Amino acid sequence: MAGNMQDLRREALMEDEIIEGYEDYVERGVSSDKIFGMTAAERMFVSIGCFLVTSLAGFFLLLLMEKIALP
Repeated sequence: MAGNMQDLRREALMEDEIIEGYEDYVERGVSSDKIFGMTAAERMFVSIGCFLVTSLAGFFLLLLMEKIALP
C-alpha cells in the first residue's frame, strides 16, 4: 500500500509535458492598439457622435410627445 502511495506521489510531482510560450499561438501581424479596425481617436469620435445622435433623438421625442415645450 505504501509503495503505491509513493508511486502516485512521484507521478504527481513529475511534469509530463513542457509548456511552451503563448507566442507560438498568437497570430502574426495582429496589432493590439486597434479595436474594430479603428484607432483610439476614431473610436472617440464615433462615441461622441452616438451620444449626440441619442441626445437629439431623445429631445425630439420629448418634443413630439409634448412632455417639454419650447418657450
